[in-house]
Amino acid sequence: MQIHDQSHAHPDTIGVEEGTPPGGLSAAQAASRLALDGPNAIPTARPDGLAVRLGRELREPMALLLMVAASISGVLLGELLDAVAIITIVVVNAIIALVQQGRAQQALEALRALESPTAVVLRDGERQVVPAADLVVGDAVEVQAGDRVPADIRLTVTDGLEVDEAILTGESMPMTKRAGGEVDPAVPVGDRDGMLHNGTLVQRGAGRGEVAATGSRTVLGGIAGQLDDVAREPTPLQRQLSGLTRWLGVAALVAAVGMFALASFSGIAAEEAFLTAVALAVAAVPEGLAAVTTVALSLGVGRMARRGAIIRRLPAVETLGAVDVLVIDKTGTVTENRMAPVAVISPDGTVLPPEGAPPWLARAMDPIRVLCNDATLVPPTGDPTEQALLEGLDPDVVTAQRRARPRLAGTPFSSDRRRMGSVHLLTGPEDGRGRHALLMKGAPEAILPLCRDSLGPEGPEPLDVEGLLARGHRRAQRGERVLALAMRWLDGDAAGLDAVTVASLETDLTLVALIALRDPPRASAAGSVAAARDAGITLLMATGDHPATAEAIAEEVGVGSGPALTGVQLREVDVDSDPVSVSRYARVEPEQKLQLVTRLQAHGHVVGMTGDGVNDAPALRRADIGVALGATGSDVAREAADMVITDDDLATIVAAVREGRGIYDNLRKLVDFLVTSNLSEVAVMVGTLLIAPSFGVPLFPLQLLWINLLTDGLPALALGVDPY
Repeated sequence: MQIHDQSHAHPDTIGVEEGTPPGGLSAAQAASRLALDGPNAIPTARPDGLAVRLGRELREPMALLLMVAASISGVLLGELLDAVAIITIVVVNAIIALVQQGRAQQALEALRALESPTAVVLRDGERQVVPAADLVVGDAVEVQAGDRVPADIRLTVTDGLEVDEAILTGESMPMTKRAGGEVDPAVPVGDRDGMLHNGTLVQRGAGRGEVAATGSRTVLGGIAGQLDDVAREPTPLQRQLSGLTRWLGVAALVAAVGMFALASFSGIAAEEAFLTAVALAVAAVPEGLAAVTTVALSLGVGRMARRGAIIRRLPAVETLGAVDVLVIDKTGTVTENRMAPVAVISPDGTVLPPEGAPPWLARAMDPIRVLCNDATLVPPTGDPTEQALLEGLDPDVVTAQRRARPRLAGTPFSSDRRRMGSVHLLTGPEDGRGRHALLMKGAPEAILPLCRDSLGPEGPEPLDVEGLLARGHRRAQRGERVLALAMRWLDGDAAGLDAVTVASLETDLTLVALIALRDPPRASAAGSVAAARDAGITLLMATGDHPATAEAIAEEVGVGSGPALTGVQLREVDVDSDPVSVSRYARVEPEQKLQLVTRLQAHGHVVGMTGDGVNDAPALRRADIGVALGATGSDVAREAADMVITDDDLATIVAAVREGRGIYDNLRKLVDFLVTSNLSEVAVMVGTLLIAPSFGVPLFPLQLLWINLLTDGLPALALGVDPY
């Protein structure tokens, strides 16, 4: 695609100390800057090895307590069988946990996959293809449809450029870019129409610009840095089990010292008294707790996987049950993450369902939807808006119509014109003979002023331009994209027509209809929101989308009330006193999502966070339970999350919360049972020594281990799988 200068270079250049020469940087300049700034790559931390992850599991309080017991049994008492049995318990628990965590620490590797391997640059006056890693600040880079943007680029030339920035902003629709547009870093990413950002995808058109930032200094690199700095918080289960372990450890130590003193006072030999004290310590510690808890959680993981919720960390199962605030993304979780027609507005202002247009109107709309359109259904390609226009049509019929009525000339869509024209040979309305027609679609503001009348069931009718513009504006404020469809019959043939000639014919059009499109809510969304609310969970929506879109969707599915708080406003408003006082957030930056989660946790909330884009990854990792979308989510989000839902449906999250609460209830029962059983063992040990000290030690450490693992462990496991 050829691109032509449409503006002069913007005087302010982000990150560029010197302007780019007309012929691009020289090879020497590029090499010098590359040596100074380093490669255009996101730094990655080496993933933890097996030994490091195993060491992390062995540092758990319960594991440490058991290893102390094993050391006493094996080293001081010479009971090697006891020591081997205890160590085996610890190792088995660690192996089960490691199997569930096999893919941890891969989020930064996933970020690297988003980088473009090559880029087209202008250097020494020539177009060159260079590795993306060799780009430097000031390079003149060209992009076109299908390219992954290789760095943060300030645009100097555009030609109908539209970019999918969903991985950074959550926006469901592509962003129109223009040379000389907004580039201020203080402005939210979704509003910087003069910038291209690393990792985003060019959907339409072409552009050229100057590299403003590379590597870790890009927006994508900044998110990578945040992700690297965010540490996972211990889950409620881990905190509670750690507290229980410390309590049991202190209790066992006190009981052992007391037992040793009592045995010595009763005249028992020191060695036997020490053995009695160790046995009592073993009796006080439920060695089967870690094993039974791990097995119960693993069984819960299996049940959740069958329901479409894949758990990446065992303790996250229980965390679901403790969630009281769920921060949800809009695109993909509440909505279907696709554009779809929601209404057809006839020229007289009547609002109709997409499938409810009368036959005369449908016959006029279909050629424009099919022929003035570059998208395909099979395979699905092209702009999401154009794909939405084809929804409900048979792919074979679309292909047949395009073959029978090929495009003879046309004018492409551009961000300046905001409309597209296409000339085809159609069947005329009067005599049924073939006639050429100009088919048009575009923004109402770009199409309606070019129309002289509108289509009615009996023929041309007067057109209320102002009324239709106002109606379209109101729908746009609700987060919808409105397109106008129009046409004009042409005299003569299409020989010699070109884009310039067709553009001159874009007058005296007949308006056919307006079509309203949007990313619709999932059918189950409202019910899932109500179910979460009934379960005592506060839902907050945080999205990178436009405030009007966020408010419209939130209102429809029942998330909170009131206007959405934007990211810019969030910097100026103190919500620390009541973090849940605002339930709708729009145009939020990645670090603001992270701050919101941190604030909620600081106020004692157990926070769940859903997301699918790169921008969500830091908050997903920080949240008590991060939930990534498996069907449409990025690799970065999936690797940063604790749970992945395969169908991207909020209903699956609500069902998983219900499962988590059931697992938590069962864990409490089995912990109560095990602790009670061990107290009874302590009572036997102490009672025997007090009543009949001459009997000696009633149960040896290995016997107590056998009781704790089998006699107590199996019934406890049964409690762990109780129906909820």
